[in-house]
Amino acid sequence: MSVPTTLVWFRQDLRTDDQPALQAAARSGRPLLGLYVWPNEGTLTARRRYFIWQSLRDLQARLAECGIPLHVREGNPVQAVAETAAHCRAAEVVCASDGAGQGALRAALEKQGCRLHSVADGLLQPPFQFIRAPYFNEPAFAAFQVAWQAACVEQYAAWQASAWPPPDLAAQQQRLPENLKTAVLPDVPRAVLTIPGGETAARRQLAEFLPRLPYYPVLRSLPAQNGSSQLSPHLVFGTLSVRQVWAVAGNSPDAAAWQEALARREFWRHYFRQYPDVLRQGLPEHRAAGQANQALLAAWQQGITGYPLADAAMRLLRDTGWLPHSLRRFCAAFFCRVLGGRWQDGAGWFARQLLDFEPAANSGNWQLAAGLGGKRVERQPFNPVVWSQKLDPDGQFIRRHLPQLAHLDSRRIHAPWLAAAEVNTNGYPAPVVDYRAR
Repeated sequence: MSVPTTLVWFRQDLRTDDQPALQAAARSGRPLLGLYVWPNEGTLTARRRYFIWQSLRDLQARLAECGIPLHVREGNPVQAVAETAAHCRAAEVVCASDGAGQGALRAALEKQGCRLHSVADGLLQPPFQFIRAPYFNEPAFAAFQVAWQAACVEQYAAWQASAWPPPDLAAQQQRLPENLKTAVLPDVPRAVLTIPGGETAARRQLAEFLPRLPYYPVLRSLPAQNGSSQLSPHLVFGTLSVRQVWAVAGNSPDAAAWQEALARREFWRHYFRQYPDVLRQGLPEHRAAGQANQALLAAWQQGITGYPLADAAMRLLRDTGWLPHSLRRFCAAFFCRVLGGRWQDGAGWFARQLLDFEPAANSGNWQLAAGLGGKRVERQPFNPVVWSQKLDPDGQFIRRHLPQLAHLDSRRIHAPWLAAAEVNTNGYPAPVVDYRAR
């Protein structure tokens, strides 16, 4: 008679440490198998696919140390999970909840006598607790952060991750049928990654960031200094537990700015869980139709607007799939307020380019950049030259990504059109619009 198993469906939790689904499955007492189903092709860029592949390779090696095979499937997730569960005679499928309901999967599994067990993961606090208003401007975030952070401080004061692997797991895995022990991870095309995937890489990245934590409040706004943590792809794909990040950094007296960054990440996910229509459409009072200026949109996408910091940032995004968050805000504000672009067009481009794309944060930050987070449109004057001087005072970042301007001094490099008659700008374009006319 075949041995019943427990199937762990890995989703955006590609790790073994502090992994609620894996821990819950181990408590079943049955031998475990892992499953990953590739996301829909429409959401996968070459970089995301390769990052996930690296993460799966690392996860597969870690699970193999415990005798747990990791199977990888493509196609409809409900069908893939149900078929795999039937093949391995799973009595239970354990996975992280995505907050959208899993009725179709639950029904499919019940037909074959299998139970679905969902666990919470990915957030420090559950949603539907702290969002009080239908708006998401700075006052709304400030109120959220106070309540959210107080809850985190209380809940995680003495928090420790559960030990992995549990002591009786080896005995459980010895009962796994031989025909289920082998699983192959097919190769995918390589892609250039400045942030490698996998739990091992995530731990290393966190360890390298912690000594820089005291300088984070200043360096995060200076892209030339590489002051950001670059942990966001690992949080998006779950190669790093957000609880571990809080526990490691939360005890530091220098963690306030980093905790604010974690709060913003959760704010967007909480907000759009409560107001899902706003994610794609915006607030009802700001849903006026408009048309994109395709020429300006293309210039912005290609990094040829004539504004050096914006162009350098957009070329970095194109080449690496990564931007420091200070430059994401700058590029979004520049697109919406200087070029007059629609936030949906900018958000759509970021969604196709960013390695760490996360729908809630991307949509929220873009709407905020457009001044559409409150009841009324909130658009303060935006001077891209002044902001360029603030974010890259010596022009180091610009020189790194726009070599044709590398010879300009720190006074001229932020507005080279003003010196075009005096110095050679090597064909760098003139501004596509005059920011002073906006």
